[in-house]
Amino acid sequence: MIKVLLVDDHPLFAEGMQAMFKPGDNIEMVRHTKNGNELVSILATTEVDVILMDIDMPIMDGLATMELLKEHGISKPILMLTMHQSMRYVKKALEKGVQGYILKDASKEELVEAIKKVSQRENYFHTKISDQVFDYFRDKKRTNLDLNELSEREKEIIRCLADGLNSKEVAEKLNISRHTVKTHRRNIMHKLNVNTSAALIRLAIEKGIIQV
Repeated sequence: MIKVLLVDDHPLFAEGMQAMFKPGDNIEMVRHTKNGNELVSILATTEVDVILMDIDMPIMDGLATMELLKEHGISKPILMLTMHQSMRYVKKALEKGVQGYILKDASKEELVEAIKKVSQRENYFHTKISDQVFDYFRDKKRTNLDLNELSEREKEIIRCLADGLNSKEVAEKLNISRHTVKTHRRNIMHKLNVNTSAALIRLAIEKGIIQV
């Protein structure tokens, strides 16, 4: 069961979130707080896998809350859940080290997928902002590739692609959805700073991810 702490100052929204998840989702909303400055004390007594947090809040907003957690040496995966689609907000969240960013108009299916990915410390970005996020990282021109950034699932998908499987075949082989495969492919290409599957496979061979 993935234990989620919701940080949002809208009580009705919080009630709706708490009622949204069913036993089959394997997600439990264990706590809710309206204010980021309460997080440190809550995390001291409550087991949490993911922090689901809004950016706009009174007293202490989501970005300041991330700074507070860092000051206290607390490293929990954070998924921003917000109405802000502007790259200005997205960039600030990325620079603070957010694990994922999803908009409040997302479907339940998207939110469940985002929570599950972030709980495994994988990135998740809402489809409406994913292109902006990938452009942002490409603009940073990361030249030092760290293969430790790739999850075992991502390496598995690279090997499937190298075997000539398409997204549908990869999904069937790994027993995951085609949407999940496509999301993984985008994340992999972003992490390795490549734009095509051919370039991805060449780099994977060079780095020893796949053997020939």
